[in-house]
Amino acid sequence: MSTYLPPMRLMGAQILRNGQFQRRSLAVARGRITKGPLPEVDLSGYLVLPGIVDLHCALPSLPRPQDLPRLDERLASHGVTTAWLAMEAQPSRMEGVLAALGRRRGGSDLRAKLVLAPEPGPDPDLLRLLEAQGLDFAVFQSQPHRDGDSAAALFSRDLCRLAETFDALGILYGSLGDVDAETREYYRMLGARIAEQPRTRAAAATAKAMNDAVLAPAGDLLPQARMREAVNTARLVAEGLCDGLISGGMPATLPDAAWMLASGAINALPATWDLVSRKPAEIMGLTDRGTLDHGKRADIVVMNPATRRVEATIAAGQLTFATGMAAQRLLQKLPANSLAAE
Repeated sequence: MSTYLPPMRLMGAQILRNGQFQRRSLAVARGRITKGPLPEVDLSGYLVLPGIVDLHCALPSLPRPQDLPRLDERLASHGVTTAWLAMEAQPSRMEGVLAALGRRRGGSDLRAKLVLAPEPGPDPDLLRLLEAQGLDFAVFQSQPHRDGDSAAALFSRDLCRLAETFDALGILYGSLGDVDAETREYYRMLGARIAEQPRTRAAAATAKAMNDAVLAPAGDLLPQARMREAVNTARLVAEGLCDGLISGGMPATLPDAAWMLASGAINALPATWDLVSRKPAEIMGLTDRGTLDHGKRADIVVMNPATRRVEATIAAGQLTFATGMAAQRLLQKLPANSLAAE
């Protein structure tokens, strides 16, 4: 259960501001990052980072309303404060999910993401209904471009109608799993401005040449993925061909990947943390999060640099996860009547 924190000033930690760690304080009040003298909480020895923004948290099935608190807790335990729940389902079945998400108050910002098969055919009126309920992101499962066919011949009427409806409603959309440059060009001509999990460097490079965002799986950076000869996300990052990392349903990979890219060096972590916070927020046009700047949402991760583990997560001013000494420091000295449970 999320806990609303009273106004406080986090002191003593290394705080990620303006692209570097700074030893300064961070004030939080009414769910926002603010200024002014407030009761102090000592977080000496910790890192304070912006909350993680996960643009693709895959789920095996549509969540039931009663599943959402447990899912929220799992995401928060790894520092995720905003997540798109990617569901391969018929759009008509998403109405209940969107309604349940819309009824949530506080905690992590959970949203629905529509994953569409190569030959989708949902009615535009249904998409308008889903958009009214909060749908703001969709992705087409990519299929290889066929040589010799014109783009006009390849685009089915349903596919074009879907893209036009997304454009009219302001729903951002991309393609998932482009296998080569030609396939990425195909979906770009359709209007898909995000290349998600491209399977080759050529597909990623083509997206970047067109100023489109490239998202890569964070899990591909971990040792066990490299042993499986997974796509070399590290190479994409090193060559500037990756704009953001996604969990694919494994939220623990996001902070772990940031540390992996930083080679365990704290002074290198700000740049790699951008791939899981600031840059994903920018891709989605979320100007109120992704950095710890005055006036933005109080989406905060408190991390132990010795263990590299998240010990507390704050989402819009609510303590959504806390463990260890960080939990004691955040809660122990606060008056019991100053906390309100959701």
